[in-house]
Amino acid sequence: MNKITKHILKNFIETFNPIFFSLFFMVSIIYFIRIAKITSIIKITFIELGELYIYMLPRLLLYTLPVVFFISIAISLSKMSKNNEISIIFSFGYSPKKLTKIFSILSLGITIFLLVDAIFLIPISKELYHNFIDIKKAQAKLNISSMKFGQKFENWFIFINKSDKKNSFENVIMYQKKKKQENFILANKANILNNKGTLELSLKNGKIFTINKKNIKQTKYKNLDIFNTQNTQVLGSKGVISYWKKALVDKKRAKNFVILILISIFPILTFLLSISIGIFNPRYESNKAYPYIFTTILLYYISIYSFTSSNPILSLIAIPILFFIVSFIFFKNKILKRY
Repeated sequence: MNKITKHILKNFIETFNPIFFSLFFMVSIIYFIRIAKITSIIKITFIELGELYIYMLPRLLLYTLPVVFFISIAISLSKMSKNNEISIIFSFGYSPKKLTKIFSILSLGITIFLLVDAIFLIPISKELYHNFIDIKKAQAKLNISSMKFGQKFENWFIFINKSDKKNSFENVIMYQKKKKQENFILANKANILNNKGTLELSLKNGKIFTINKKNIKQTKYKNLDIFNTQNTQVLGSKGVISYWKKALVDKKRAKNFVILILISIFPILTFLLSISIGIFNPRYESNKAYPYIFTTILLYYISIYSFTSSNPILSLIAIPILFFIVSFIFFKNKILKRY
């Protein structure tokens, strides 16, 4: 890597970092507000708050990285153009094609990363996020306290004499009435456990009484598990293939898939355009980078959300072709013919 390439990359990184972290911070605040709304329904600890934020990271990266990459190329090159650095670089024989090669490699790498993020990480994190919320909602419904009557676990009425710590109880009495019999369960100790998304009441050292008109049966046990299958229906992750396979029959899922793909490939489609926007001759041209940047981003995202609603498959083909052709024509006429 020669000094000119290092200098170009240095300017790009110095522009990229503050923009990325600023935008990422602002978007993070929006997602934290969304998480905060959940706390009105369920109680979560500070560590669990961090866990929810981690589940949202793939989406945060997808919504910020493509835009920041495009902006950073244009602004870094416009700053160099304003200081006549680009004109000097080209006068030393450093051709626009070499400049294009640098950003083509970067844009390809970021595009591949974003595609992996969109196709694999986002579905997994989304399911983990919803599973976490479902489990917490189920636990909130099963907030069993000591010395209270009328509490239920599954189809059992439950009374707790003592609660020594969270989800751990002593001297438990459970009652269930059926048509022809009544059931009692006594336990010295009990714990509520999360068994792969299904809440489980684990009883230890107790007795079971079955009472009907004819007799009373008594059974001793050391360990007895009762699963709360009605209130907790957390399915866990079905896998990426199953998640996207639903797009074949679900229009909403198909639209979501196309939108994620189009956002992911934004860097590779528009890096030529961002180079063209950034490079100008300060003697004869004014710096119009910012209007061009916001116009391009606005048009691209409007195109995505407008056309994918009517025809997702056609949008996945038409939008990339259209923006790549526009980028190439703009680059050819503005850069290659002049430099």
